[in-house]
Amino acid sequence: MSYNCDLFKVKKLENLRIPVASLFKHPRKDWHPNKEVNEDDTVTFRIMDMVEVTGIIENDILIVEEICCYGNGSGSAMEYVFEPAFEDSIGELIVSCVWEGGDSINQLIVKDGKVEWKDIDI
Repeated sequence: MSYNCDLFKVKKLENLRIPVASLFKHPRKDWHPNKEVNEDDTVTFRIMDMVEVTGIIENDILIVEEICCYGNGSGSAMEYVFEPAFEDSIGELIVSCVWEGGDSINQLIVKDGKVEWKDIDI
């Protein structure tokens, strides 16, 4: 059973660009996201109900406009899909996460391929 995120709050999302292929690095295909083209020509890659990233694709690079990762399977999706993809990204993302009803609270910081987790207090 996955350790799930209950609250995923984006604090900063600035020019985050992820190679689309990086979302499909996990060897198990059941962890590969489903691709949906939206009416506004954005694309959403969805793994679970509330685990998704949305943006515009240019030259096989996803320019991220929105991201969320909470609920059922979110911990595994973060570990298997998002973290490896973030390592290939450029740009910046800062997110505050509350895990399993407050068991742990931390901040995810992604900057130009460097992924860091810091424990925080509220």
